[in-house]
Amino acid sequence: MADESNRNFIEWIDVLAKGILAGCALGAIAGWFDILPITKAVALGGLAGCLAAINFKQRRDDRRKKDGTDQ
Repeated sequence: MADESNRNFIEWIDVLAKGILAGCALGAIAGWFDILPITKAVALGGLAGCLAAINFKQRRDDRRKKDGTDQ
């Protein structure tokens, strides 16, 4: 049981880190093109990346549960 919980936690950290990094990168690009101030763009991009990562993880877990491919 502890292994399953530990694996689930590591999976959450992995997904959130990827989402935050991708969102911040897109925010930095928006800042470089003067769409928003760069600090605000990176912060908003990180927040949006975090929310997108949570949504992605939930959809992936639902799909795994539906298909029965719980790894």
